[in-house]
Amino acid sequence: MSLAPQIPFLTAPAAIVNQALDGLGQSSKIVGDLTDGSVISEAARRHYGIALRALLRTAHWNFARKQAQLQLLGDATGQSSSPVITYVDQPWTYAYAWPIDGVALRWMPLTDPNNSSTGIPLTTAQPYSPMAPLMPTRFLVSSTEQYPTMVGNTPWSAMPDYQRIEGAGPTARRVILCDNPNAQMIYTRLVTSIEEWDPMFRTAMVASMQVILAPVAIDNVRERESAHDKALARIKNIVDDARVANGNDAGFPQSVDHVPTWISARNGGLLAQSNAWGAAGGTFMPWEPWSLGGSVF
Repeated sequence: MSLAPQIPFLTAPAAIVNQALDGLGQSSKIVGDLTDGSVISEAARRHYGIALRALLRTAHWNFARKQAQLQLLGDATGQSSSPVITYVDQPWTYAYAWPIDGVALRWMPLTDPNNSSTGIPLTTAQPYSPMAPLMPTRFLVSSTEQYPTMVGNTPWSAMPDYQRIEGAGPTARRVILCDNPNAQMIYTRLVTSIEEWDPMFRTAMVASMQVILAPVAIDNVRERESAHDKALARIKNIVDDARVANGNDAGFPQSVDHVPTWISARNGGLLAQSNAWGAAGGTFMPWEPWSLGGSVF
């Protein structure tokens, strides 16, 4: 029998849920998809997206790293060629839209105001080159109603699917305020495609769903508590390993003297990090802890 019809099933969120059920010893309760109306499917549907976003924020997963040009919304100088308004929260000069796939901001490189059309990074002591360190810029993540996503009375059928858009709502939206023209942002993006995940992340996501689904899938209280605690321990170990692994993967040149970013981020300040490993695309915003199942890691 051809495997082709099974491919969407194997790569859909239901595949992660079913892996979680396998690990809980509940293979007989596997689901077809998250809309089949079963108790387990409904519980998974309510928690899956939240768990995915929270797990992405716990480490600087390299498969989810993205660098993108930001959409300009406000320019206090009034000199922008784009049709944007001049209102920007003081004391900032520019307001940019939060990326629609942005889960967590890692850092923003400083761009040369004399080369704002190309966004060439500034360096501290030498002309620009691909190997030169990128310097961070000051910024503030905020929210505002000054730049609505929809204007006027919009029919319901024409409303955007805000559940799938990060940082935007019908009236207010998340913005990045800075003094940087032609700003770019390095961030963790929302990766919903399971094929793009690395094995470590997938294992952690499966364990996360085990913690969430254990109360629903396992009837025996003792078995439920045991499975819950084992899954929590797996998540913690995986996230700790991911913070180290992604830090090691983020720097070059590779040598016996290489200091991984997870050590420099722990021991050094912002300026020290930018000078030491900014060219590697390192991170200047720390990962976030996650409170799950009564534990924080």
